[in-house]
Amino acid sequence: MISMTEGFYCGVFDSSILRKSQVKSQDRTVRSYELEVFHTDTGVSYVQQGRYPTRRGMLLCAKPGQIRHSDFPVRCSYIRIPQGSDREIEGILQALPDCTYLENESDIDELLSLFSRLGVYFVSAAAGETALLRINALLLEILYHISRLCRGQMEKSGDAPVSRITREAYEYIGEHYCEDCSLQTIADAVQISPNHLHAVFQRDMGMTPYAYTLQKRIVRAQRLIMTGEMSMMEIALETGFCSQSHFNKVFRQKTGLTPVQYRKKLLEQY
Repeated sequence: MISMTEGFYCGVFDSSILRKSQVKSQDRTVRSYELEVFHTDTGVSYVQQGRYPTRRGMLLCAKPGQIRHSDFPVRCSYIRIPQGSDREIEGILQALPDCTYLENESDIDELLSLFSRLGVYFVSAAAGETALLRINALLLEILYHISRLCRGQMEKSGDAPVSRITREAYEYIGEHYCEDCSLQTIADAVQISPNHLHAVFQRDMGMTPYAYTLQKRIVRAQRLIMTGEMSMMEIALETGFCSQSHFNKVFRQKTGLTPVQYRKKLLEQY
C-alpha cells in the first residue's frame, strides 16, 4: 500500500508554464517509477537509448536507474511511485514497456480522467485515511488499465496491426530471453536483417529488442530473488547473463539497487 510519507506524488506538468524559458531538460537519473500520459503532440521524450516523439495518448513508464530528458514543450499528467513502496506494484511497473502509443481516444480520455481523479485525492490526502484508501484504489485501477492497454497494443489486429516482424520477435524473446538473444539471433529467427528488425521493433514497442530482452531478464531475476532459493550467481546464469558482474551492473541500472541490496530490502519489508 502506498503511503504519503514514501515520496508518492502526482499532478500535471506543463513545460510552457513551469519551464517556459527552456527548450529542453537536463539529463537525469530516474529515482522513482515515473508514469506519464501526454496531452499534446509537441515535444520529444528520451529514455535510455529510446527517442519518443510525443503524441497525445503517449504513455511513458520510466524505471529507476534509467537516464532521461525531454525536448519541450510537453504537457502530461504524471504519477511518481517511489521504489520499494509495494512489491506487487513494482513488479507491474517493471514489466511495462518504456513507451506505448495509445490510439483509441476513449482509452486516452479514460486514462487522463483517472489520473485527474487521483490528483484530486492526492491534494486532499491530508483529510485522513479515507483519502489514502481512495488513492491506493485508484492507483490499482490505473495500473490495471495501463497493463490492459499495453497488452492490447501488442495483441491488436485488423486495420492497424502490430507488424509480423515485431510480433514474431516479441514471441521469440518471450521464449528465449534467458538464452542467446542477440539482435542477430532474433533477426535470423524472424528472417529479417538486424537493422530492419531494430527499427521496426522500436517503432512498435517503444524500445529496442535488446532493451526488451533485458527487461524480461530483470523481471524474472526479481522473482527468483524473491524466492530466496538461488545464489546470485545462479540467478545471473539462469536469466541469461554471461557473468554475475554483468548481472549486477544491469540490475542496478534498471532498479537502482544491486541484487543483494534488492534481496535485503525484501527481507526488511517482510
